[in-house]
Amino acid sequence: MLHRAGSRFRSALLLTVVALSTVLLVATTVSAGGSEWRGRADDQPRLRAAPPPDSIRDILVIELENESFSETFGPGSPATYLNGTLRAQGELLEGYFATGHASLDNYISQISGQAPTSATRADCSNLASLAPPFNNIQFSFTNVTPGGDDPFPATNPGQVDGQGCVYPPPSGGNHGAPTIADQLDAKFPPDRRTHVAAWRDYDEDMGNVPSRDGGSPDPSGGTDCAHPPIGGVDNAEIGTASDQYATRHNPFVYFHTIIDNAAECNANVVPLGTLQADGTPDPAGHLARDLRDERTTPRFGFITPNVCNDGHDSTCAGPNSEGGHTGGLAAADLFLKHWLPLILNSPAYREGSMLVVITFDEGGVTLTGVSDVRSCCYEQAGPNVTAPGDVFGRATTNTAPGGGQTGAVLLNRRFIRPGSDNTTGTYNHYSALRSYEDLLGLDTGGADGAGHVGFAAAPGLVPFGPDVFNLAQGGQ
Repeated sequence: MLHRAGSRFRSALLLTVVALSTVLLVATTVSAGGSEWRGRADDQPRLRAAPPPDSIRDILVIELENESFSETFGPGSPATYLNGTLRAQGELLEGYFATGHASLDNYISQISGQAPTSATRADCSNLASLAPPFNNIQFSFTNVTPGGDDPFPATNPGQVDGQGCVYPPPSGGNHGAPTIADQLDAKFPPDRRTHVAAWRDYDEDMGNVPSRDGGSPDPSGGTDCAHPPIGGVDNAEIGTASDQYATRHNPFVYFHTIIDNAAECNANVVPLGTLQADGTPDPAGHLARDLRDERTTPRFGFITPNVCNDGHDSTCAGPNSEGGHTGGLAAADLFLKHWLPLILNSPAYREGSMLVVITFDEGGVTLTGVSDVRSCCYEQAGPNVTAPGDVFGRATTNTAPGGGQTGAVLLNRRFIRPGSDNTTGTYNHYSALRSYEDLLGLDTGGADGAGHVGFAAAPGLVPFGPDVFNLAQGGQ
């Protein structure tokens, strides 16, 4: 299995929980780590992420759930491994913001730059059933229709108009909704025999119960490319004792460009793997196998823990990483404690060309409504949210598009100073996507012609600069 099919480059894993900001640019040329970070107020698309080309060759995003910045990183946080061990090795990016509520719209924005629809903003659930005790929610898997290109690309770059959940491919002169996976496929074609691509999505528990999740059998256990049929009911949303996979936390299956190519989807949307009795990742799992060698490390990897281990469920239907049923931040921290040593000891990370980003899909939410809807970076609501209100369909006076402050922790041995705290930069999921595209050399096409899809191409959006990559001269 070769993630480097069609190229000679070594891989480096970039674990990304990132969010980039849409700050207005001023004319500037700043030296950072031996490279120049260029931006002009009249030519924002030429602003690129700070490190020199090919310095960071692989990205891995670890996506956690539903926590505010103050809860995760404040005094008394149960995330002791994140705040102790990992922050000491990386950088806390305080000014990192989500782009929406509830979950699915944030996941989608991070790989495609698409703004929420009314459906994705509600996790593609039946709003009529969203009432206490919240135990009869029905989730659907419907196409975004009518699905044409938005007619105002200057204000809504790369956006698709419509309501629904699954985004259309290019067709009939429309650009559809490409993802970073499609961009990588174009630059680094998948292996013709194995269909393994330069990207990979790792989903914990996917296919533990195939009749619940769907998908094709994976030789290592579970299923690949698990999702309901178009127009069908999504049964993989509420965790069970044996299967805590949630479709809505797997953004790749919400794009026809990915799921319509069954062979490639099966090869790259795969189960994460499991832990052994001693608490270490099973070496037979997909992530563990991929990270053994730089040549099989994906250029872009996305890790989704199950709904216990990502912190979504406060009490878990199934076990957390240590066999208990405690969820929330404590479970998310246990997941990091058991999986991050594998990542940080991988050849790609040790060599220094891997960026690890750990972030959260959205800020804090309460059962009475959204508690943090702040946005940053001049985020626009997009064309498809037709009415104000919170994710439960109730009226609210706050119609801001944002998903609140979450913060993020970034790790890289060459360009990030260990133990640093970034209090100056402001970023969101769209600017994170723009940074990933820049770092991976995706510099053509997209909504701006410079390699940025969707709202990652928004005028004035700033990618990670020298405030993030703050270790001078790429020192070790």
